Amino acid sequence: MLPLLPLIVIVPLAAIIPMLLLEKRHAHAVSLAASVASFILVVAAVYISHSYGMSSLSFSALYIKELGIGLEFDLTDAGLILAVMTSIVFLASSVVGKYFIGERERIYNLIFLVAEGSSLGVFLSGNLFLFYVFWEISEVMMFFIIFLYGGFNRRYASLKFILYSIVSSLLLLVAIMLLYTSSVVHTFNIADLRTYSFGLPIGAQFMLVALFLGSFLIKMPVFPLHTWLPDAHTEAPTTGSMILAGVLLKFGGYGLFLMFVLVPLAHNYAFYMALLFIFSSTYAAIVTLRQTNIKRMIAYTSITDMGIVAMGIVSGNPLAISGSLYLMLAHGIAVSLLFLIAGTLDELYGTMEIKKISGVVRHFPGLTYLFIMASFMLIGLPLTSGFVGDILVFIGSFSSFRLVSLLPILGIIVVGATLFWVSEITFFGASRTTEPYNVVEREVMVGALILVAASVVLGVLPFLLLG
Repeated sequence: MLPLLPLIVIVPLAAIIPMLLLEKRHAHAVSLAASVASFILVVAAVYISHSYGMSSLSFSALYIKELGIGLEFDLTDAGLILAVMTSIVFLASSVVGKYFIGERERIYNLIFLVAEGSSLGVFLSGNLFLFYVFWEISEVMMFFIIFLYGGFNRRYASLKFILYSIVSSLLLLVAIMLLYTSSVVHTFNIADLRTYSFGLPIGAQFMLVALFLGSFLIKMPVFPLHTWLPDAHTEAPTTGSMILAGVLLKFGGYGLFLMFVLVPLAHNYAFYMALLFIFSSTYAAIVTLRQTNIKRMIAYTSITDMGIVAMGIVSGNPLAISGSLYLMLAHGIAVSLLFLIAGTLDELYGTMEIKKISGVVRHFPGLTYLFIMASFMLIGLPLTSGFVGDILVFIGSFSSFRLVSLLPILGIIVVGATLFWVSEITFFGASRTTEPYNVVEREVMVGALILVAASVVLGVLPFLLLG
């Protein structure tokens, strides 16, 4: 059988070669073809895992024998769900890329493909060495997307993003090295580290929890380490926001999942972590009410949802953990659609200030109904993937944290109310002097429909990814 998992990662990276050889005008077509191919390969991995088991897809090739480092790819339940999410978000982002990126298209698409391959690599890596390398590459690519293609204050936003990312990455690197040296098997292989995690010294486990948690709190992000996110989203190009919120924030959630798998002591502090995540989720929902910029508002909704995801992971309940993984998938799809609509409004009206846009439904009814659908997807409307994730997280977390676990529901209610308040003012409000400067291209509608279809299909048929 072909090494499918490495192929999923390599295809976007290999597409760089024809992109460099062909004329600049073909850059977007090559990028789109690579994203379609990656999506098809991920779907094939889902089918094979159902038919022959996930172990049939494992791949390993020795790289540095002395250090036990290999090119190892492995498919797990968590990796499968998040790889599907990544392929969908990048596919939709690739479809709409030409509408939002009007200059230096070849450079942008080169960065885009490297970001796609490395993001898939994070979730498919079988060892922590590859996990860290792909993590770093993805962050650097996002820095360049914001720095080169962002808004007026892109330099400040990209610098703040990379500084926070450097701190997160350094904490992660130290934790990985400590785990390698403390383990009785001295390996980076995730499956082996999980098997022998009982042998880790208590002191080393305490340090690992502190280091890993610090890294992932920044990446998700969680209050009070969240301030980089609204700035990054405000200045990032639309496709950059889609990738950042839809995929890169999930690195932190996936990392938190790995920490609880690899470090048994983490379970001793689960309740205190849950309190922090619940507070962060509720705080971000309240702050959402005060936002006047639609992109900043959506950014804070991401903090709310990631707090709920983290609460489910630390609960230790299998149902809640499965729900958290599925909620990351659902949130990645829904928030990407919201940022796509916000970016389109900016192209149409030249602003993202909520009260400066009105009467959108009169000019763009399709865009209006897509925003409403995205809002329903984000708050977990039944028959969307968000409903599956939310219901599993709250049912599972209740068995661990009881009534405390239900507090984030207030955040979901506040977020939903805020989104529908925005729809009333911006989309259905009485049209004033606001007139669009542009038209909605077909690619935007196609990209949006891909995200809507994915949410509905995975909401109606969750067993495709959940056992």
